[in-house]
Amino acid sequence: MRVRSSLWTPTAGWSVARPEAPDATVQLVLSFGPVDPPESAWFATIANRYPAAQHVYASGGGQIAGGAVNDAHTVVTTVSFQHATVRPVIRNGVDVDNSRAMGAEIGTELAAIAGLRHVLIFAEGIGMNAAGFLDGLNPMLPLRVKVTGGLASNGIQLTRSVIGLNDTPTTGRVVALGLIGDSLRIGTGSVGGWDCFGPERIVTRSTVANVFELDGERALDVYKRYLGSFAAELPGSGLLFPLAVRAYKGGPVIVRTLLAIDEAEGSMRFAGDIPTGSIVRLMRTTTDKLIDGAVNAAELAHEDIADDGSSLTLCISCIGRRAVMRSRVEEEIEEVVRLSGSSTVVGFYSNGEIAPPTDGREFATAVLHNQTMTVTTIAEI
Repeated sequence: MRVRSSLWTPTAGWSVARPEAPDATVQLVLSFGPVDPPESAWFATIANRYPAAQHVYASGGGQIAGGAVNDAHTVVTTVSFQHATVRPVIRNGVDVDNSRAMGAEIGTELAAIAGLRHVLIFAEGIGMNAAGFLDGLNPMLPLRVKVTGGLASNGIQLTRSVIGLNDTPTTGRVVALGLIGDSLRIGTGSVGGWDCFGPERIVTRSTVANVFELDGERALDVYKRYLGSFAAELPGSGLLFPLAVRAYKGGPVIVRTLLAIDEAEGSMRFAGDIPTGSIVRLMRTTTDKLIDGAVNAAELAHEDIADDGSSLTLCISCIGRRAVMRSRVEEEIEEVVRLSGSSTVVGFYSNGEIAPPTDGREFATAVLHNQTMTVTTIAEI
């Protein structure tokens, strides 16, 4: 397995000289960049240089390369597998209502691929029900196949995201990459670093990801009381105060990030399902706790991966974490780089992370996370 990464901007061009002759050994190109992508000619150039590759573009709320985070650069990573292969599945027009059905369609198509080892998901970050998508996808896949990935973003604006597969990126798209072959070794870790505060409250009215009432009161009114001065900066300040959600008393916690508010209805839209009857609490954190979470995620993702310089470490961290850490954001990336050794580290800040929960279950299926650092390490033997 060979991994190479470089940066591109419209003004400075490439940070590393690209090969003049086409390289047909590259099977996968991952590009993470701004929500306004390069011109179509740029994508044509990539296709000419890597004629055998599947090229995925995902917009981020900041791109990760090595230990740095940058908003202007497009991070381009090429992967050449020695034995493994890549098979893409794409769907357009995903929305809140069809997400579960689309997940089942993609899962059925992937499950028919002989030797499927892992699935990477890059998806629309605003207009889909990602939790519902995974509920449709997971039952279709073999138990041994893990799923990781993330939702595209445009930062704290929370207004638009784009995904591309071998063409100019657009909204409303899901790309699933099936990684095929027994030579693959995959490590995953997904950890947050948030604490709950305030009383538990019952969601008394909701529809999918829209919460209308908490304990019979307008949900937005309850939320604003706890935010204090931060309430004037909604919805952006909501990234600092996600919700811890339990389906039942004592059940596992899923974190959900605020995406939008409706002042007239007094409702809030989150980046995943919050069903009526759920038990919720507000959350908060510190930069040091988030950095510790990134350390734990990286340790988990690398514990069974040899450090021989030929692996890929994919970091997908929530845009809410960047909103909290601000100027210290690169500290969590630096920790991942330190623990990744000679592995190539790339990624982006997302509107949601996809990974199995870190609960020790061997065959845990993927769920939608918010406010985590999710690390996927890919290597070959």
